[in-house]
Amino acid sequence: MIVSAIHGFVFSFFLFKKTGLDKNTIFLNLLILVIALNNLQSWLLAKDFLVLDYIQIPWHFLIAPLFYSFVINYLQIEKSFFNIIKVLFPFFLISIIFQVVSFSFIKDSATSSEYDLFYEKYTSIEELVSFFISISIFFYCFHIIRYKKELFKGVLSYDSLKWLNTFIFLALISYALWALAVGVKFSLQFKDFIAFYYPLRVMTTVLIYWLGYELVYMLRQVKERKLIRQNNLKKTDAQNNNNLQKFRDLENYIINNRRFLDNLLSLETLANELRMSTSQLSKIINEQSAKNFNQLINEYRVNYSKELLKNQEYNLYTITSIALESGFNSKSTFYNAFKKHTGVTPSQFRN
Repeated sequence: MIVSAIHGFVFSFFLFKKTGLDKNTIFLNLLILVIALNNLQSWLLAKDFLVLDYIQIPWHFLIAPLFYSFVINYLQIEKSFFNIIKVLFPFFLISIIFQVVSFSFIKDSATSSEYDLFYEKYTSIEELVSFFISISIFFYCFHIIRYKKELFKGVLSYDSLKWLNTFIFLALISYALWALAVGVKFSLQFKDFIAFYYPLRVMTTVLIYWLGYELVYMLRQVKERKLIRQNNLKKTDAQNNNNLQKFRDLENYIINNRRFLDNLLSLETLANELRMSTSQLSKIINEQSAKNFNQLINEYRVNYSKELLKNQEYNLYTITSIALESGFNSKSTFYNAFKKHTGVTPSQFRN
């Protein structure tokens, strides 16, 4: 038990040094530390450590609140849920103060056997209350992870939370062993119950080892995946900016050289003129304008034809002449393209 406590302290120190006060992990670091302190206290009790005759710090009271705080912070949903630790931590401190004051007084006015029995009854009731509060919080955490996934889709994109589900399974075993130990403690009238806590201590030792190593692994994996995405995002942004500039140059070339008025203009022809591949040209047009090549060119042609149709100088000119001069191959093609872009026919627009 003392070995697991030492490992817990080492893991906690290492993780604090590695992550500092990172809100995503600080509560899990504290959880490992609290479990280690609880195991250390149990070892000292078995060794009849004198100070523990007056006080047994209820570390178990903090386990579930710390896990809950970790869950809502790691899943980045802390603003949507109540901060339990702020409410329960004062009760934890009050419990410690009450033990120190009341038990020191009772010890001076009761026999050794009376004091021991009273002390075991009090700590057992305290532990029972802690158990029910703790398991309620734990199941609420399970409810969040299982049924509130829509709130943390971003986290799920780089962490499947399988390791967290494994922790929940191991924690359930620990709660079962804890319930068994507390039940036996009451049934034996608070005597000769220590041996029934050994399986629970072994399980908490397993939790410390597993949680410590798993957290180190997951921290590295999540950090690496985030860095990969950030780098890819930077590259994508740079590429988008580059393509945007190319599209602007493309537009300037088409408009300034009136290339859209050439009814023989094709994707291949324009790509050759701009000295790029047809696939690259098509990609730039699609990404930056959400149109294909023909749609973009026809848009320029329709806009040009609208200027001709509004010009009184060409009021008596036929629509076919305007269509062909705008770069269209036929009157029917012009009509279809014009109505698609404006919602009216060329004749209606002119009138």
